[in-house]
Amino acid sequence: MNDMLNKNIAIIGLGYVGLPLALAFSKHFDTVAYDNNKERIKSLINGHDWTSEVDDIVLKSNNKIKYTNNTDEIASCNIFIITVPTPIDNFNKPDLSPLISVSKTIGSLIKEGDIII
Repeated sequence: MNDMLNKNIAIIGLGYVGLPLALAFSKHFDTVAYDNNKERIKSLINGHDWTSEVDDIVLKSNNKIKYTNNTDEIASCNIFIITVPTPIDNFNKPDLSPLISVSKTIGSLIKEGDIII
């Protein structure tokens, strides 16, 4: 477990799953919260969650989390938790393009011993 304490966690995708998860992990671990939407990151840095999943007071009071849309800032992480959307179409077929895209990005960053969830 001591090895786990030295890990840096990246949460990829800051929607209704990713943002609360990132905030929970940031209570105990170095956490980088990544989203490719620049406006989303700017809003979170300013302490506002436009999805209303997380109260603005909670966002403003947490200074242990780093929000970014720059993949260079997640490169040093050891654990990557992917929480991107896979919306379905009218035929209930999921759109996997966000997952495929983030998989390519993470694939270019991972190192031996890293964990991807």
